[in-house]
Amino acid sequence: MFVRFAFLATALTLGFAGPAAADTAVLDKLQASRLAITLDQGTLSGPGAAPLLQASRQAQYVLLGEDHGVAEIARFSSAYFNALAPAGFTTLVTENGPVVAGALDGMLKRADAVTAIARFDAAYPDAIAFYTMRQEAEMLAGFAVAAGPRFEQWGIDQEFVGTAKYLIAQMLAQPVNPAARAKLEALRQREAVASQKAAATGNPLEYLLLSASDEEFASLRPLLAGSREQTALGLLDVLLESRAIYQKSASRVPGDRDISNRMRLALLKRTLASQLGVQEQKLVVKLGANHAYKGINPLNNRDVGNFLAERAEGQGRTSLHLIVLAAKGKQLRFAGAGKPPRPAEIEPDSSAFKLLASAAATDGHWSLFDLRPLRSGARKLAAGDIDVFNLINGYDFALIIPEGSASTQLTIP
Repeated sequence: MFVRFAFLATALTLGFAGPAAADTAVLDKLQASRLAITLDQGTLSGPGAAPLLQASRQAQYVLLGEDHGVAEIARFSSAYFNALAPAGFTTLVTENGPVVAGALDGMLKRADAVTAIARFDAAYPDAIAFYTMRQEAEMLAGFAVAAGPRFEQWGIDQEFVGTAKYLIAQMLAQPVNPAARAKLEALRQREAVASQKAAATGNPLEYLLLSASDEEFASLRPLLAGSREQTALGLLDVLLESRAIYQKSASRVPGDRDISNRMRLALLKRTLASQLGVQEQKLVVKLGANHAYKGINPLNNRDVGNFLAERAEGQGRTSLHLIVLAAKGKQLRFAGAGKPPRPAEIEPDSSAFKLLASAAATDGHWSLFDLRPLRSGARKLAAGDIDVFNLINGYDFALIIPEGSASTQLTIP
């Protein structure tokens, strides 16, 4: 779902006296190092473009942590990734499940890729996360062209909440035995009813992925025991793991949401690790901002950003971590199952976010900050503010767009 990124306070103990506003020294340092970046017809320019691109091209992994649903961030991502493609970055990692990402891969090899994504979204609502926004779909299609024949798109997340319809269709496309096929056909009919109810109520918990009983899915497993059914069984496992993560997330039992978060993080890392080989390729990774931190993120987790930073360091390579936020404006947010997303105000909701916004240019230019020189004095500069401390250590660069506009939802032409 389109969840608003927030720098949340953590319970870490790092030797700080306690939460306090960051010392004005950090604001002065940020303002003194500020460089402008301009996006003109899909190309990055301005004083900040060269140092950012140079540092990025030298890395093994480039992670862009974003606030979702902002059109300008998608357009920046497109220009940024396209500029990295000639340096060997031809694989893009996203927050979609592997099965739907495989479907996207096929669409992105077509000349009408954006239209194909819109049609898929119409056929399978809430199966694709984020890339049913026009600017995001155009970014994907553009990068596929820039990367050329070596382009790959990896999805490492759980499948999105409306994906049961697509997963059941894919299972039915496999050579399954008659008993399994009959059960899958019954589930397909049950899914159609559940999707209608989800769309009518706007409640994503009504989708079959979450509204079905445990027995409805459990009774399918023994029917997929043969060698010919192993692909279908794998798809069922994907469905069940996604279901378990969402169930814990939606639970009101104390602690279950934390369990859901840990389950999801384990899945993200495990899926990514399974894709990486001994002679692994360079990656560009586009995730929500909390996921791309090195070290501990604001949710007190070691996330994908830290996983790749450690992996790169162990190989004698580097990772580059860039956070991109809009200081104000609007973003597109999830508005309910089967409902068009709605624009909502961007709300600076942490001291770190507010600090970057305060340091940004007031003349309308995009502002790039190199955070790496601040690390040697991070404790003093943060002045007890854990959000600011985590930002300085978790990201190499920060880009602030003065005002964002909400992305637009894809429609079929």
